[in-house]
Amino acid sequence: MAKTGSGVKKSSSWLKWNLLLLLLAGALFAFIQLQFWWTQLNPKWQGLDLSWGSARVELLSLQLPFSGHQQVQLEQLELGWTGWPWPLDRVVAKSLKAQLDLQLEASTAAEPDATLSAPTLPLWLPKVLSFEQIEVSLPCARLNTKLSNSSGTDKADCQLTGSLTYSEQNQQIQLQLANQQAVFIEGVGDAKLALKALITPTTEQLNIPQFELSLTSSKLQWQQHQLSDLDLKLSGRAVWQNNQLQFETTNPLHLKAGYQQPQLQIQQLVVNAQSLQLELDPTQLANAQLKSDLKLELTQLQHPMLKTLDWNWAGSALYQQHQAQIEGRLANSLSLALEHKVQLAEQNISVSWALPELFFLAGNPLQIGPFWPELLTLQKGKASGIGQLEFDLGSMALTKQQTELVLRDLSGIYDRTVFSGLTTTLKLFSEGAAWTVQTGDLKLQQLNHGLVMGPLELNALYQTTAPDWFKGKLDLKQLQLALFGGQVRGTGQQIDLSKDAKVLLQLDKLQLAELLKQHPSADITGQGTLSGTLPLSIEQGKLTVAQGSVAALEPGGQIAYQSEKAQAMAASNQGMKIVMQALQNFHFSVLSAGVSYSKEGQLVLALKLEGNNPDFEKGRAVNFSINLEENLPAMITSLQLSGQVSDLVKKRVQQRLAAQKAKDARKE
Repeated sequence: MAKTGSGVKKSSSWLKWNLLLLLLAGALFAFIQLQFWWTQLNPKWQGLDLSWGSARVELLSLQLPFSGHQQVQLEQLELGWTGWPWPLDRVVAKSLKAQLDLQLEASTAAEPDATLSAPTLPLWLPKVLSFEQIEVSLPCARLNTKLSNSSGTDKADCQLTGSLTYSEQNQQIQLQLANQQAVFIEGVGDAKLALKALITPTTEQLNIPQFELSLTSSKLQWQQHQLSDLDLKLSGRAVWQNNQLQFETTNPLHLKAGYQQPQLQIQQLVVNAQSLQLELDPTQLANAQLKSDLKLELTQLQHPMLKTLDWNWAGSALYQQHQAQIEGRLANSLSLALEHKVQLAEQNISVSWALPELFFLAGNPLQIGPFWPELLTLQKGKASGIGQLEFDLGSMALTKQQTELVLRDLSGIYDRTVFSGLTTTLKLFSEGAAWTVQTGDLKLQQLNHGLVMGPLELNALYQTTAPDWFKGKLDLKQLQLALFGGQVRGTGQQIDLSKDAKVLLQLDKLQLAELLKQHPSADITGQGTLSGTLPLSIEQGKLTVAQGSVAALEPGGQIAYQSEKAQAMAASNQGMKIVMQALQNFHFSVLSAGVSYSKEGQLVLALKLEGNNPDFEKGRAVNFSINLEENLPAMITSLQLSGQVSDLVKKRVQQRLAAQKAKDARKE
């Protein structure tokens, strides 16, 4: 028994010695660590007053163990605690001054990409934390920055000033930070920042019930983008929990600035976000969620592809689950408006839009840039439309679209043609490269191309493939044009424009009196009713006619031709004298003509006339075979210059004649 008691006594003694050694080793390790940090911090102080539960230091400066020269100085620091060494119950200082020596080191290709890490919540805060005045000095000289109103080397540092307070009773950190003088950054611009925040931290989440940010700048520049007279105001509240930030505005976000880049200038840009909600995880930015109601105003937007105008947009924006949606109304100072809904999902963009009714009496709201056809002028009427389209971002191609345009009573000028009363519903469809244009009810009251014609009715469908827009197939279901008191018709024809195409037109009951009334010569009058056929050929974009025919209907008609020039010729030509005498009052029973028209614009009529003149040789029968030739484009040009047409048409005709004359002179 004595031996056993002796063994227990030895074991207990051995355990005590081991525990003592462990405590000594721990104390030594703690002392080494404390000495290391003490050496690193290199503390310097003045006026130390130490007691068991508190400490007061008039001045304490520390060297932070980071790269560069990072100096922190606290004045009138008070510390209080209930246990040793933690937790501190009270940390109060009249001022905290930090002098930061930031190093801008260029990253090398060998360095791995920095990953974004989310901040963690503090595990401990004292019951009272207060810094009445905070001053943070940045090395402006090294960062190529300076205070906008400082030039001496004694003011080479830029200062941010503010305050921070916290008490366990209200569980809120109050933070204010601002630079009292604008900071100028070389190559970027100047900025003046003010920040106020109330922060309520816990071990589970960080609440920011009040947040206010203000940023002003006379000029900011990044790459080719420049902002001038910037004024940004943002206020809201936020919650940080489980690496997730939730933020929403409490007052509308306001941004006002001028904007400029090489191709775009905006005299003043104003953005107002009535509401803004944001949820994001900094480690997974693609999963962020954003919702906002926005208003944008752009004053005097200038771009090479746009007329200088004021623009505004109002709508909503939504981003969630890798999908975005923008819905709103875009308008400008020409009364052009476009309502739209844009959706983005992965690589696909889908757009639905509506064009409210436009009026052209006071101007053309659609003429906002050089892409509007130069030769098309709209002067009256109204238009509206709706449509949808899909666009693939991967291939940067339009995959599908459908458009419906409603035109009502449009009047205007295209090139040298005046038109009025255009009414139709125009439908456009496309899928891939295949396009279809359809109009089932087109009506045009009048056309004036030197010759006056109309109304026109058209029902047709055109199918083509991009980019060969004019090599498609035309299904001409119905064409009816009022001309010279009669009708020109073309129905049920399939026209392939990828090769030489043919179109058969029927001439029905054209009135000879109306035809001669529009002819530029006043020497001939007549009456009668004409019908026939015109087989049109379209060869390399030009119209030709071969073996066309026209003839007078029974009972015939009358022609009276009296020309002083022709009479002078007849004085020395007996054959011409007989013709002129007969045609002074010719009553015909037969009038027929073969019609041909060349690519050069030469119209040839192989005319046959059978009848008599009651006043010529007792009304004996006379038969004529006459070939009449007329350069139709030249005749139309003459009609356009001499007739009652638009001054704009006359100007364009004169410009075309001058250009042709100059071209002919160069050939000579």
